[in-house]
Amino acid sequence: MSAVVRGSALLLVNPTSGNGRGLRLLPRTAQALRDAGFSLEISVTAGLADATAQARAAAPGSLVAVLGGDGFLGAVAAGARESGAVVLPLAGGRGNDTVRRLGLALDPLKAVRSLDRLSVRKLDLGLANGRPYLGVANAGYDGLANEYGNKARLNLGPFVYLYGGIKAFLEWKNVTFTVSVDDQVSTFPGWLVAVGNVGQYGGGLRICPQAKADDGLLDVVSLGRATILGVAATFLRSYRGSHLGQPNISFTRGSTVVISASKPLNLYADGEKVAALPAVVEIVPRAVKFLVPADSLAFS
Repeated sequence: MSAVVRGSALLLVNPTSGNGRGLRLLPRTAQALRDAGFSLEISVTAGLADATAQARAAAPGSLVAVLGGDGFLGAVAAGARESGAVVLPLAGGRGNDTVRRLGLALDPLKAVRSLDRLSVRKLDLGLANGRPYLGVANAGYDGLANEYGNKARLNLGPFVYLYGGIKAFLEWKNVTFTVSVDDQVSTFPGWLVAVGNVGQYGGGLRICPQAKADDGLLDVVSLGRATILGVAATFLRSYRGSHLGQPNISFTRGSTVVISASKPLNLYADGEKVAALPAVVEIVPRAVKFLVPADSLAFS
């Protein structure tokens, strides 16, 4: 697991992530990369497709530093998968869940300054209806909460998801999900289905706490029938990853997951709306090179 070689590097920035957090951190982050010995090209991207295209055009083995949120990071990873570039994720969004789960510093300057202690590892890449993601694809109550959180006008940081969750509580009514995991089908009334790759979302919710980033499998966690207090308790426990033992939680693993519901719902992936259900989630094993701490708990 060698460290990245110093040389040319590309810094991709999402100007809208975290209400402009990436742009605010850009000057100091760029200088830290130069101080670390990189000849730097900076690009403030025009959107997710632009980020994917620029990572796809990067030189094999070169560094692509990513200053943005989780959805932006997944888009860059899709391009790096094709180019063979090495991705350095830097926390430029609100939740920064993949950065958290991989064990990198939430301060981009600290992350850059720790480069000598990072190693190159290959991560699985999730595909939610073909859209690349790294953390969690989800449908149900949590998707509605995510939608409200994204629309929040207040700058609440990771607490924006708590705001979205409270608002979604007021509107949610149980639906019936049908979930197929490698052709094993289950149907149940419930609140959510989460399909984890790295397995963390919502600003620290370890909804798929046993997920590993390099095992070639998706962790599927579903919350069935529950009271509103029961749902709240599940999310509180998920900060510690201690919710899997609940009787209304089901957990399985597989490589292909198909989700449908009895009412119109959307599938989200790393906070980005993907498509209306039904939808298919798949995994591409060890598809992208990342720089991560050598002792990261996200790996098998």
